[in-house]
Amino acid sequence: MNILAFDTSTEKFSLAICKKDQIIYYCFRTLKNKYSKYLIPIIKDSLNKAKLKIEQINIISISTGPGSFTGIRLGIAAAKGLSMPYGIKVLGFSNMDLIMDSIDHKIKKKNFLTLMKGKKDDFYYQIFNSKKKKLTKLSFFSNYKLPNFKNYDDVMIIGNFNKKTENKFRSINKKNLFFKRKFFNAKNLINLSKINLFKKNVKKIEPIYVYEHYAKIFSN
Repeated sequence: MNILAFDTSTEKFSLAICKKDQIIYYCFRTLKNKYSKYLIPIIKDSLNKAKLKIEQINIISISTGPGSFTGIRLGIAAAKGLSMPYGIKVLGFSNMDLIMDSIDHKIKKKNFLTLMKGKKDDFYYQIFNSKKKKLTKLSFFSNYKLPNFKNYDDVMIIGNFNKKTENKFRSINKKNLFFKRKFFNAKNLINLSKINLFKKNVKKIEPIYVYEHYAKIFSN
């Protein structure tokens, strides 16, 4: 089973290629607003370095956001464009799923609140239990005011925030909060692809953009 995975949802692009259950190639670059220029050339160069042709790929795995409108749109378009001529299966995963996949199993909490910074003071979040099952739909809040949750002592807040953001959450919410900074990449896409490969009723890929008016964002 050969998997090509790439994440274009943020300015930090990553790509991984898995061959026969082993990641044989990985790259990471900061692309910001340059996806339209570099995405396809990087994919082609990566396949060459991995000594694989696109027709040898069985699965293309991508992130669906939340994130950059342009990055997500180009990522989905690239995945579909590469897959259609060869009938390659395309899988998409939200960044919340990717954050959860990055969690060390040694972290013992009853629930996890995944957190991603949006524009200005907006944050996207989703709550999972210790078995990584979704307890809520993807949603958002503003101005650092965390959603109501009966007991934050049992919750670990995880995501792509820095220490300054963490301190601001503590000062505004006046709760006993537990934070863990976690970052995801295309290797997490590879892992989730393996886990979900044989699951039935795979949902249609729906992009999750930072701006609500661009698309249906909370469809999952």
